[in-house]
Amino acid sequence: MQAVWRYPVSSLRGERVDTLALASDGVRGDRDYLLVDLVSGEIAAPEKIARWRPALELDARVTSRGVLISSKDWAMTIDDAELDSALADQFGFRCAIRRAGSSLLTNVGEIKLSPRYLASPVHLLSLRSLSELSELLPEAIVDVRRFRPNIVVDTRADENDWVGRQIAMGACRGTVTEKTKRCGMTMIAQTNLCEDPEILRTIVQRRQRCFGVYADIDSEGVISVGDTISFDER
Repeated sequence: MQAVWRYPVSSLRGERVDTLALASDGVRGDRDYLLVDLVSGEIAAPEKIARWRPALELDARVTSRGVLISSKDWAMTIDDAELDSALADQFGFRCAIRRAGSSLLTNVGEIKLSPRYLASPVHLLSLRSLSELSELLPEAIVDVRRFRPNIVVDTRADENDWVGRQIAMGACRGTVTEKTKRCGMTMIAQTNLCEDPEILRTIVQRRQRCFGVYADIDSEGVISVGDTISFDER
């Protein structure tokens, strides 16, 4: 595998790491937290709602002090008492980062904070797909950060052929379950990347909206950059 990524807070920028711990429910430390409107309880959806777009100007990474949230102007941990205020300044309304599964008292009552969607636990993307998209869009910045994979696979194989197959990733085993349907997150602007609708338009037109695959984890363990990925024989 060429690279591995973790996204501690859903909708925020993630971190490129050396290793990932994989469990049956996904990547440890991945999307454990949600960005939420403190008044309505709405979960951030930057690909759909413009007021959430600043989420992609924030980084989230795991440190010895806990999950660290940073902008170009400040850095605070999840537990910092000033974080809610900093986020309100960033977005222009009261919002916060809270753990998925926790409860929040809103103007519609107490709600349980749940992710907006539940896909298979691990997202894989091949260098082949990135290269092919770059060839189709020579003027575009086809950056892996637009697609938010957990694992980038250094292969020239077609990842669409992986669906339904058993996969071995280092010490872990899993099953590739489905192709990844793409949304507006692939085209919206983020730090050092401009907005580019042609990226999603091309994926829709040339790849039936699919780019990457999801996998379930059957046996848990730790994977590292450089580990071999292999598939069962059909």
